[in-house]
Amino acid sequence: MKKLFIIVCFEMLVFSCSPIQKCSSNVNLEQTNKAETDNSLFLNETESSLLNKIFETARKDFDFTNKKVGFIKISGESGKIHYFNMQEEHFVDENYPLDNGTLYIFDVTQKEESGGYDAAIVYWSKFVIPINEVVKRSKDKR
Repeated sequence: MKKLFIIVCFEMLVFSCSPIQKCSSNVNLEQTNKAETDNSLFLNETESSLLNKIFETARKDFDFTNKKVGFIKISGESGKIHYFNMQEEHFVDENYPLDNGTLYIFDVTQKEESGGYDAAIVYWSKFVIPINEVVKRSKDKR
């Protein structure tokens, strides 16, 4: 039992030092509503603005404006509309579960391999997924 505890603590330390950052801040969603979220693969102005705020620290100089972003949930319903509906529900009811997700920004090669995605957001995942797997899953979602 003691060995298991040590292993779990070590894994928590390793994952907390991961270069892929999660956003932990709550964002003011007053300017967002369901009518402004569409099914386009490219982000509209409202969606871009919101994601720029959510991932302010993780994105560095990456700007979501006019970008093609994949929204990947490991199981169940996923996609851009689901992600933004979840954000809105949490804004209305703080007890509604929320996971802002983990941002993966693709380089030129990964963008080509993914089918043109500039980035992906993986949410409701218990594990940090390797970026090559995220690229593959983005391609599969096309």
